[in-house]
Amino acid sequence: MCSRLFGLLGFVVLLFYISNEASGMEERFTDSSDEYPESLQPSNEFLDSFEPSSEPPDLLPLFSNQVPRSFQAQPSMSKYSAFVVFGDSYSDNGHARAPQHNDSFAAKPAVGGRFCDGPVWNEYLVQKLANSEQSNITFLNYAYNGAHINNTLSNSFPNPVPDTGEQIQTYLTELENYVKHPTSAKGLAGNILHTIWIGINPILSIWRSTSYGNETLHPGTFLTPELVEKVDKQVAELNKQLLLLLNNASVSEFQSDFLIMTIPPLTFTNLAVTQAAQQAKGDVTLARKYITLLGELTDDYNQKLVSSIQSIRRQQSMYRGVQNFLHRKKRGCRVTLFDTVKFWNDVKSEPQKFGIQSLGSCYTNTQKPPCKQPDHFMYWDILHPSSILHDDLSTAVKTVIDGLDQ
Repeated sequence: MCSRLFGLLGFVVLLFYISNEASGMEERFTDSSDEYPESLQPSNEFLDSFEPSSEPPDLLPLFSNQVPRSFQAQPSMSKYSAFVVFGDSYSDNGHARAPQHNDSFAAKPAVGGRFCDGPVWNEYLVQKLANSEQSNITFLNYAYNGAHINNTLSNSFPNPVPDTGEQIQTYLTELENYVKHPTSAKGLAGNILHTIWIGINPILSIWRSTSYGNETLHPGTFLTPELVEKVDKQVAELNKQLLLLLNNASVSEFQSDFLIMTIPPLTFTNLAVTQAAQQAKGDVTLARKYITLLGELTDDYNQKLVSSIQSIRRQQSMYRGVQNFLHRKKRGCRVTLFDTVKFWNDVKSEPQKFGIQSLGSCYTNTQKPPCKQPDHFMYWDILHPSSILHDDLSTAVKTVIDGLDQ
């Protein structure tokens, strides 16, 4: 279990070491690799087809897509019975939603309400997990197109879609009822994989509110204290939401993995380039400053997210040590990060390796039809990845997940 012991952790750790010294034991806290690292809607179940209508040395490396392969293989602990997704348009699979949020569906020619020309990464991933494990997986997608981390911090739109805080709370409420139902609970008999991929919309919102009409940007001072504070609040809120998951009693009934994804580079998207040029009104130098600001905001968010997860992983590492000392059978939860920036840069460096022929966008003008071969492009539209990139991403994410048990 991931909760209950944090308040007494220091005392138990001290007791553990005293006990070891008294008995002459050589055992110490270890981080064996098998301990690491958007209603339960019917429409979210695994789809058969897609119909048209987006460190410290005592820890494993923080980014698990950089996990060394030298760790001794352990029996697999990652046979998932459920896959839970929180996030924004990069993760929204077009699932059913309340009528007041139907305007968050992407319009045609996008496919199935997604901001994409086909399935998104988590749809591909659930297929690959089910195929590799030869089992059915309950697929729960709570992500919404346009979602923020916390609507009160950065979303000024009327009637906003649920932010990740609300998405998580909805899941926890439904999970509590699910756990209490003896028949339904069997569907979650194995591990649960949770993923959170959020941050693009808050960063774009902060960027727009700062750059639009601002002609006084100076190199080296783009990230003002005010901007730093805004980014800090976003990361702190996401940290709070993750801890809510980790410490929830219903979640603790299951062995869970938590995969947190950094946000990708945004500076070379058509959206960023076009909006920067429009706001700069033909001033190329100013437009470049706007783009630089967006890059710095993205980097600042990612760096602080990494630091936040690193702190949580330290706590989890100590907690697992206490669990081992108390001879608990459950391995608890594992928290890891996926380095989306590295993946994006890999694609940009060698697009052909990923089956991509153009780093541009297939659909850039709503007054014109999209390109005829979207699977040749890195992006579907001016911001959102193409389905082929989502497929590539799912492969990279699965490699990370598989590496958790090695």
